[in-house]
Amino acid sequence: MEISKNFIGGNIKVIRRTGNEIYLENELRDTGQDWFYWAFCAEGAAGQTVTFRFQDNRLGYFGPAVSQDLVNWTWLSETDTSRHFFLYGQNSFTYTFGKDENRVFFAHSMLYHPDRFLKFAAAHRLKVSEFCRSRKGRSVPCVLSGSGKNSIILTARHHACESTGSYLLEGMLSELLENPLPDTRVLCVPFVDYDGVVDGDQGKARRPYDHNRDYDKNQPSIYPETAQIRRYADEYGCHYGFDFHSPWHLGEINDCMFIVQNSFEKADRLDVFGKLLESEMTEKAFGYRHENDYPFMQGWNLKSTNFSQYMISRQENILAFTLETAYFGTTENPVNAERLTASGRCFANALRKYMIKFSVR
Repeated sequence: MEISKNFIGGNIKVIRRTGNEIYLENELRDTGQDWFYWAFCAEGAAGQTVTFRFQDNRLGYFGPAVSQDLVNWTWLSETDTSRHFFLYGQNSFTYTFGKDENRVFFAHSMLYHPDRFLKFAAAHRLKVSEFCRSRKGRSVPCVLSGSGKNSIILTARHHACESTGSYLLEGMLSELLENPLPDTRVLCVPFVDYDGVVDGDQGKARRPYDHNRDYDKNQPSIYPETAQIRRYADEYGCHYGFDFHSPWHLGEINDCMFIVQNSFEKADRLDVFGKLLESEMTEKAFGYRHENDYPFMQGWNLKSTNFSQYMISRQENILAFTLETAYFGTTENPVNAERLTASGRCFANALRKYMIKFSVR
């Protein structure tokens, strides 16, 4: 059996093998603190039962995400009926490969491959353009739609590993393409840390600082993607800016979806949007409750040089914030691709109603 990270999003280190037990570590690379993302491919294990052990807590409530193609993901607990719920702090999982199962991908959470976005765009006849070139010379994709006085900037993957935001972004774009906002220009940058997404980096707390700390008004950005986002905002404005993230590994608020409030001056607007979003959530969506929103200047939510605080402080801006969406959820409110994209549609509907009240005159 071969354990590989040679695919988009791959991240793993094999420590040792003992029979059918494999000991693993995730790679922090240039992340300056402990983080939890990992993804690997197991090949040549058809018919075998193998236990994979990590050095620390690296599993969610439902075990690893499992895929045959890097596109369609399930939780191990969905396929192994003996394991409905993994205990917090559990560091290992066991998988029995089918007799014809020669290649299986495992990951910390449900990955969102850039190819999925490209196929989504093609299916919706949405032109994908080059936003800029990354540090490593890759073409960073973006999409533009609509025109008018209102300017919306949508971003995800400022932290490369935070894939749940990508599913929400896809659902939001689906709704906006089917029911466009009038007099509105929309820029979507789906993979801000594009090199990190492709290489399988954590992305969070990247040294010297990560993409979402690269919006200091007093100095130029060090990453091409964030520099280009700032140039775009200078040219077209940013009346609405929404940045889709995933929070910490799991536990308490990290099992929820929540808005990270970022302004005292616009606190009323943040509350209005939160109440609208809660009212728009459907049974098919990953759930959101306004009461879970994280208050500004409490706990870890302090003043920052991040995207949302940069945009909400712009003179023309009406509203901007970060939306955090759990990697796993709970048994009552579990994460999967369908529920996340449904939440994105709900977000778009809430925005439509919000803009009726606050649109640019």
